[in-house]
Amino acid sequence: MGIIVYYSFCAVCSLVLLFLILFLIKQHNALHILFFIFVCAANFGYLLLALSRTLSEALLANQITYLGSFLPILIILANSQFCKVKLPRPVIALLLGLNAVQLVLILSIRYSDVYYRETYLGKFHGISYLIKEYGPGHTYYLVLLVAETLFSALVVLYSILKKKNVAYLTVSVLSIGFLITVMVFFLERITKLEVELVPVSYMLISILYLIISYRDQTYDIGTGIVSVYEEQKNYVCISLDRDLRLMDYNKNAALLYPEVDEVHIDSARYNKASNLYSDIILWVSHIRDGADSELEKIIPVGDRFYKTTVRIRPRKRGYVVEMMDDTEFQNNLQLMVQNMKDLKVAEQTAMEASRAKSQFLANMSHEIRTPINAIMGMNEMILRTSDDTRITEYAGYIEEATGSLMSLINDILDFSKIEAGKMEIVETQYRLSAMIRSVVQMMSPRAQAKDLTFRTTVSPSLPDKLFGDENRIKQILINILSNAVKYTRKGYIHFQVDGEPAEEGAVTLKFSVTDTGIGIKDEDMGKLFETFERLDSQNNRNIEGTGLGLAITKRIVDKMEGDLTVETEYGKGSTFTVTLTQRVTGVGNVGDWEHTDSHEVRSKVRPTIKAPQMKILVVDDNRMNLKVIEKLLSDSELTLDMAISGQDAIGKATATDYHLVLMDHYMPDLDGLSTMQQIRKLNPAYENIPFVALTANAISGSEEFYKNHGFSDYLSKPVIYNDLIEVISKYVP
Repeated sequence: MGIIVYYSFCAVCSLVLLFLILFLIKQHNALHILFFIFVCAANFGYLLLALSRTLSEALLANQITYLGSFLPILIILANSQFCKVKLPRPVIALLLGLNAVQLVLILSIRYSDVYYRETYLGKFHGISYLIKEYGPGHTYYLVLLVAETLFSALVVLYSILKKKNVAYLTVSVLSIGFLITVMVFFLERITKLEVELVPVSYMLISILYLIISYRDQTYDIGTGIVSVYEEQKNYVCISLDRDLRLMDYNKNAALLYPEVDEVHIDSARYNKASNLYSDIILWVSHIRDGADSELEKIIPVGDRFYKTTVRIRPRKRGYVVEMMDDTEFQNNLQLMVQNMKDLKVAEQTAMEASRAKSQFLANMSHEIRTPINAIMGMNEMILRTSDDTRITEYAGYIEEATGSLMSLINDILDFSKIEAGKMEIVETQYRLSAMIRSVVQMMSPRAQAKDLTFRTTVSPSLPDKLFGDENRIKQILINILSNAVKYTRKGYIHFQVDGEPAEEGAVTLKFSVTDTGIGIKDEDMGKLFETFERLDSQNNRNIEGTGLGLAITKRIVDKMEGDLTVETEYGKGSTFTVTLTQRVTGVGNVGDWEHTDSHEVRSKVRPTIKAPQMKILVVDDNRMNLKVIEKLLSDSELTLDMAISGQDAIGKATATDYHLVLMDHYMPDLDGLSTMQQIRKLNPAYENIPFVALTANAISGSEEFYKNHGFSDYLSKPVIYNDLIEVISKYVP
């Protein structure tokens, strides 16, 4: 009964091992599965033999046990895989042929005496066994068994001597399996036991092969468990155990790091001077020891870049290093980074250029506004003191012209408004007839100077009193008319003003300027309203101008919710039409705009300040500017002191307590900001005394700048009399 239990135990264990390899190994090897099936069948054959009742049953069970005779060839093929030894095809064919002969001999057992000469069914304690007299077929089996066993041992020995990428543990297990087979073979022949030891040897060898299969699944990257990129040519993979011993690597790894071929599998003996050690092993060791938490980085190898990832196996049983060629992306990234740096440099250069431009415009604004300040200031005195109607009329024209000039300068020099679109629309009541007359009086002489006919047609039924931004409309018309004059060599310019009622209390004005100039090419129409753009530069190289006029005009029209259209024919002329809607604020039409009120003589009654106790210090390095302020305030009852420099102002402020200081900014040696700071430092009483910036620096943001730096108020040059009186009135003690 114990023999039955023994055979049953071996059979059941073999079946369990078959199920284990099916469930534990995720990617099955057909050769390994066949090996376990044959072991299981052979062990069940031994059990059936022990339970046989007749000789026929015993012979059939005996044939089943001989499935184990094909295990040696399966072991040879499995060992060649485990040891990574590629067998020549003729050798495999020879082995298969010899085993085919063995199969024929086994199948003939019940039908001939080639394998067994005589067979009898014996009984031992109720257990059946086969009594055999061996024939030549059995001798063939023994010779083949010994030959295949020795051949399998040679495969293992060859891998130990020649193959560096074979795991030491794998070779050791295979060697143990070989020794078990030999020992069982000789033990059976020497002891002649009543039971077969072969089922036990089969079971032990199966356990060893299961260990190797499971271990290979864990560490062999060839199983495809690591990455779906294994088949890609640019994919590199290296497998390490928890002690950083090399477990496996693919062909691409050997191409990238040739030194990996010098490292034995299951070994951690790396050349520390190699790239493999510095790039991979050292990095993974830092991850293992907690000195580095970075599981992904870019590793340069030669002229290539590899995106490298370290994957930690479950329960930290090892590490898989995967590398993908990322050269193209990294090159593009470096190019992008370089472009970003170049853009940063370009941005810095642009900012510096912008600052230089701002400084230039500030300087230009200062230099231009200073003489205009004198012109407007003295013209103001003419208007106030002259009793000659003709002279005051001329002075009125000067006032209008300088006002228009200042409007143009404000927009051209104030680049921040032009570039940032921060232009303001300031609406007031105005007379359409006076505005048209002012524009015509300014532009007509320019046309006549070029022998051009300048015609003006105004619809007399248009309402005269309107509400809107008169200065902006004048700027629009002057820009368009200036272009017409500049680009017309002969013929005429026709300025036409018409309109039609809009919604209740409003009128839609239509300003048209037609010329017989050079016109515009079709391909240039798209650039017409771009800044600093000169169209048809070959033919227009002698035309003066910045190229800002139409760009500014278009922005103003858009800001006023109007429309600007162009009709042109190259070589024959153009028509620019501006349409704007304005509110009507009174009765009366334009009528005969040229002769009615040829010029309104301004009232000489001007607001003044009566504050004889008030002391004002005016600081400016330009004597003409000081004279203008003095004359403008000559009718007011004030005490004025003039300082020609910052040091002069400090001396006078130290000696006298003033109620107000009008301070220029840009002065030699000591500017207005520094002068104000020193005055307040030397005389604490001036901490509460208002300082008003009176400067030609009038670019966008100037008022905020001065108020943020300690000034109480701001006046730009040219000084407008009413604005000056209004500011001083705020600070009368």
